[in-house]
Amino acid sequence: MKRKKLLICMGLVLVLTLGTVVNVGAGASKLIYLDWHNVVPAGSGDPNMFGDGTVTVSTGQAQICYNLRVFVYPGDGSNWPPTSTGIYRAPAGSNGPLVADLHLDFSSPEVSGCVSVSSALAHDIKQHPSDYYILVTSINHPDGAVRAQLIR
Repeated sequence: MKRKKLLICMGLVLVLTLGTVVNVGAGASKLIYLDWHNVVPAGSGDPNMFGDGTVTVSTGQAQICYNLRVFVYPGDGSNWPPTSTGIYRAPAGSNGPLVADLHLDFSSPEVSGCVSVSSALAHDIKQHPSDYYILVTSINHPDGAVRAQLIR
């Protein structure tokens, strides 16, 4: 009986240990809200577009995973689908360079997937998320329709 209990305890410790190893470097998902008010310069975004989603940075796998929903208020449809979506480096209120193109296909309003990035970039985003933002562009707003700053 003691041996059976010992084996069960050892099995639990092994499962917990493996679970910890699998999650090393995986970050918590960050909830984001894509809003035209956040596009720089102020007022240049698309007031008819909005969205939300989650972004997860994995330093162990050097990748960024996302689940985004982007919508356009009813209109003439000329602003759908978005033309590009990427992660850029700059604090709120500033524009910066593209660091990861998400290569999204907006055949529907909801998209998800993962992109590989350098280990250094994954670590920097995880350490300084507010220095990065997601920008969605459209045919009518090539410099930005909606934007969401990554935050802790």
